[in-house]
Formats: sequence, C-alpha cells, structure tokens
Amino acid sequence: MSSKLKAIIFDLDGLLVDTEPLWVKAYAKWLKKHNAKNDPVIYKKMIGRGLKENMIMAKKYLGVKGEAENLLGDLREILYNLVSQKEDILMPGVLELLPKLKTYKLAVTTGGHNQKGAEKMLIDSGVRKYFETVVSSDDVKRGKPAPDVYFEAARQLGVKLQSCVVIEDSVNGVEAGISAGMSVIGVNANLQDRNALAEAGADKVYSSLKEVEL
Repeated sequence: MSSKLKAIIFDLDGLLVDTEPLWVKAYAKWLKKHNAKNDPVIYKKMIGRGLKENMIMAKKYLGVKGEAENLLGDLREILYNLVSQKEDILMPGVLELLPKLKTYKLAVTTGGHNQKGAEKMLIDSGVRKYFETVVSSDDVKRGKPAPDVYFEAARQLGVKLQSCVVIEDSVNGVEAGISAGMSVIGVNANLQDRNALAEAGADKVYSSLKEVEL
C-alpha cells in the first residue's frame, strides 16, 4: 500500500463482527413472517448491499409486501434478537489488528445497520474506541455497491479518497471501494469467496484479519 495511506475504512458484518450466520437465520424468519420464499440467486446479490436496496429487491423479486422502511426495521429487529443471544461476536483477528493501527484514522461503514445499531455492536464488543466514525448507508443516498458510504466516511475523517484503504468481505463492498477511488483489501475465510474478491478487483486478499498487511 502507498506510504500516503492515512485512513482505513472497515466493513462491519462478516469482517469485524460474526453476524453473517445470524443474518441468514434472521432473513429466513423474516421471509416466513412475510409469506415469501428464499431465492438463492437474489440472496447472493443482496450480500454486502445496503439494506434499503435489499428491501426494494425483496419487494420486486420475492413478492414481499409492505413499506421498505417498515420491512427494514422488521428484519433488523429479528437480527438484533439473535445478536443479543450471542456472547462473542467479534471475527478472528479483530483484537490483534486494531491496536496495531494507531497511526491511521479508522472508520466503519455498514449497509445492514443504522448508525445506532452499528454503534451498539461495536460498544458491546469493546472495539468502538478504535474508530473515529461509523457511517450507515441509511444516511447516504445509495448503499453499496455505490461508493456513497465511503465518500461520507472520508469526508468525516477529513482525508482524501486516494489516502484511504477499504477492507471488505463481499464483492459488493469491494466494488464500492473501487468506485470510491480507494485501495481495497478483501478478507474472507472461504476460498471461493476470496477468489471472487480478487476477481472483483481487490488489491490484496486474505483469509483472516490476522493476516492483513498494509
């Protein structure tokens, strides 16, 4: 990475917190509640996107009825009930990596949570202190794979886009970082997913945050 690197912007779900399995369970419960069936092709497209966009997709392709904002809140409520039952939610390598990054400005972006929800998870898991800001796609015009959350994170950190590196676990997230003009590191424990991150244009790809080198 460039010596001009000033800031590191992390995704949240599946990268810092181990919530992806919980999202799968919450989504299944949510679909059942709204009398809809899962479509694996549509679900794959949803991974890493802003939740607002996913609600629109669910209405369009899965026949889910209701206002997007209400549907979004309903899914998050189901998820947070599951999160509250999980004791250790941090992904491997988080506690090893974050203390090493004191010379950089750090931020978190999320498409799945509003700022309040993201902040609570970071506080409860003891890592909120490492980050200067948390940006939700709820608070920008477009969610990932659009770059809006990364533009906003850089603005709040007071750094240039080219001085940032994004760390993501999904293709949509990698595409968002690239669209923002930032360097991108992909992290995913699954080999097939790592290959997809590399194909999407990630500059480096690792299987865990424990391996990340800047």
